Amino acid sequence: MEFFMKKLFLSMSLFFIAVFVHAQDSENLEEVVVIGTKSSLKSAIDKQRSSQKIISVIDSDALGDFPDTTAAEAIRRVSGISVENDQGEGRYVSIRGLSSDLNTVAINGATVTAPEGNRSVMLDGVPTELLDNIVISKSLTPDQDSDSIGGRIEFNTKNPSSLKKTLFKLKFDNSYNENSGNVDSPKMALTYGGKISDVSAHVIGLTFASKEIVTYNNETGYGWDTNSSGLKEMNDDWEMRYYDLTRERYGLTYDIDFIVNDKTTLYVKAFWNEYIEDELRFKDEYGKISQTGSTTEKFMETSRIRHDAESRVREEIRTIQTINFGGDTIIGDWNSSFQISHSFAEQDDSNNADVTFRCYLRAGKDEGCTNLKGIDSNAALGQFNYSNPQKPFLTVYEDYRELYQPGNLNFKELELESSTIEDEEVAFKIDFEKASMFGDLPSTIKFGMKYRTRDVKNDKNLYFYEWDGKTLADFDPVSIPWPFTNQTLGSFASAAATDKMKSQLSSMTLDSEETLVSDFTATEDVLAVFAMTSIEAENALIIAGIRVEKTKFESSAYDSGATKTYGSNDYTFVSPNLTIKYFLSENQLLRGAIWRALSRPKFANAAPVAEVEIDGEDIKGSYGNPDLKPYEANNLDLSYEYYGDDLFFFSLGVFFKQIDNAIYPTYQKTATINGVNFNDGVKTYINAEQSDIKGLEVTYQQEFNFLPSPFDGLYLAANMTFTDGESTFAFDDDQRFTTPFRKLSDQQKNISIGYDQGRVDARLSLSSRGDYLDWLADEEGDIDTISLDNSRFVDNHSQLDFSLKYEINNNLSVKLEGTNLTDEPEYYFWGYKDRLSQYDEYGTTYSLGFRYNY
Repeated sequence: MEFFMKKLFLSMSLFFIAVFVHAQDSENLEEVVVIGTKSSLKSAIDKQRSSQKIISVIDSDALGDFPDTTAAEAIRRVSGISVENDQGEGRYVSIRGLSSDLNTVAINGATVTAPEGNRSVMLDGVPTELLDNIVISKSLTPDQDSDSIGGRIEFNTKNPSSLKKTLFKLKFDNSYNENSGNVDSPKMALTYGGKISDVSAHVIGLTFASKEIVTYNNETGYGWDTNSSGLKEMNDDWEMRYYDLTRERYGLTYDIDFIVNDKTTLYVKAFWNEYIEDELRFKDEYGKISQTGSTTEKFMETSRIRHDAESRVREEIRTIQTINFGGDTIIGDWNSSFQISHSFAEQDDSNNADVTFRCYLRAGKDEGCTNLKGIDSNAALGQFNYSNPQKPFLTVYEDYRELYQPGNLNFKELELESSTIEDEEVAFKIDFEKASMFGDLPSTIKFGMKYRTRDVKNDKNLYFYEWDGKTLADFDPVSIPWPFTNQTLGSFASAAATDKMKSQLSSMTLDSEETLVSDFTATEDVLAVFAMTSIEAENALIIAGIRVEKTKFESSAYDSGATKTYGSNDYTFVSPNLTIKYFLSENQLLRGAIWRALSRPKFANAAPVAEVEIDGEDIKGSYGNPDLKPYEANNLDLSYEYYGDDLFFFSLGVFFKQIDNAIYPTYQKTATINGVNFNDGVKTYINAEQSDIKGLEVTYQQEFNFLPSPFDGLYLAANMTFTDGESTFAFDDDQRFTTPFRKLSDQQKNISIGYDQGRVDARLSLSSRGDYLDWLADEEGDIDTISLDNSRFVDNHSQLDFSLKYEINNNLSVKLEGTNLTDEPEYYFWGYKDRLSQYDEYGTTYSLGFRYNY
């Protein structure tokens, strides 16, 4: 309660200050975003006012107003939204602190399948230039799919029939990143649309982007412990990683409308996007760390070092595509709409090579250290210093520094991967709606059904080769400049030499292969029906209805003995709904919604992929869990909204979610999964008992046109979201464990200060979020000691961006952008902030380009 009172006081203070500054009238409903020029902000507010749900809108102009490379980044500045980055680019979207697998992403109404074998859609491959607007639903109505506990993100392409004249847009940018030093990262987009005839129109969009990214990284595996003196120490591994990758994005949209007659219209909407990542990774790893000798709060000595120099060349190709055919027709008093959609996603990792060279020094012997002798005793080999927990460093003592020499690192292993994941969904839906009366009040009646079937296939193949007599010195060893002080980065096989190994397999020995271990197939069928009514009272709009979804899930996989395993699960979900929008006055309204939602288990978690080890009566291993129940949430949303003249907008909302069956990866001492009775530990996925989440959202935007010139072009847009939540679940048969709700950030804040006057449009924006729980336990955790002390957290993060657009004439403008101006890193830690898990630096990116509109 104290949490909410503090935030409520802060929010109400902001409200009264805002009203004092701008005590004006306006009208309406909903929650809108703070993105874009003043005209696009106004357009977003207008769209919000006509909505029946709690939503946020990003209009087409606003999609280009910030330096956003990906669709995830375009959403970042919406209230309640935070983004998980990968290599410095926005990838996954969290709504109200809830992770991406608890949200649904759709393009033109078709659910987007996920090219990773789960339900989190990677949005770093979707360019914003292909989109007309983005609508984020934070509450649902019965005519929407129920699988969105966090919310639903709808990407919409251009509607051709809305064009009043020929549309032509051309965009070009070129960017520079301080880490890569490369100025050849172009991005181009072309949009054309117009009428084909009096009864048809179309729009086509094309885009291409190429971006080079260089990242400097430090990591540890699950490897921090507390010794008998209560001092922390590493006890697993420490890595320095260098990434040099190029990301290419290709995109195409095509939309066409037909007017069949005065009662029927038809449309086809196609979306295709391909993302190609060409990656070089050098990993300098020091594993099997063993503490000996001195240990303090700042450093420890180690008696063994396993030094691995690893080079990886990888090409990953991800494809997302949707095609929708639908229409609207009038049948008597009924308006009917239908849609047939096909959605397909694929991730292709069939061209990967990873080679490791090793020198392992320890007491009494060595492994792979060609010209070095084993250590005669438990002598200290070197010292780890973690006075800076984000950038620890190893000092190898002088007698053992030859472990860095390429000739002393033997060929350990070449790993080749050829893997694909495919996710495909076909859906059909039809709705009927007509005007009616509820007593003396106008109303509408709407009902419909939807059937969708989804097929997922994961085919992963790994091959491991050995090459006797070879050392790193035989493969064109290279070294690179390293920016982190005191750290010594070794040498690596060059990218060309690593790639060439794929054609030298005849000189190697195939050691082992894994072609079934991770393979699975899954089919999910969902049949949904709904009915609802909308009643228009004098000062209110009331929506009441119900939706029922029946799910059938079947999956097959393999155990460690290559025996096929099977799993299935059926369940029915009922979601009643009541949504009310009440006008207090012409410019004030209240909004409320009581609704239910579910989120189904990830396919990879529910597939019966098994590894079972039997030792006498002891049974241990890992197992996917087909018996997982879906997340089920009861939701309550309440909000107050105030609309003033021009851009003025203020909203204050609270939300509550009671979630059953939240899913966590974990280790259990004893468990029965898919008929196997584990009694000596199993890595699996389990349902929590109950999770409770509460939150507060505040949005404020203001145009300062009452100030004297030239300051009358200033405006401000800000939003804050505060959340609090936890989960309780059975850790084993007789214990309960309480943890922060997974991936729930306690706060997200966005503020943009802009100037839009005459030919100049500039804005400075800051986006920040708090820390959150990432993983409950690492794969090498001890089932007897799982706690928050050994769980992985993501540290708080802020990003400052800038954009400046100058309009040369009505058609042509130039634009300068800067992203991550403060060079903010990403940091992950094990339990405590002084225990490194992962640290990444990406650098600042600048871009310069032009836009031409006709």
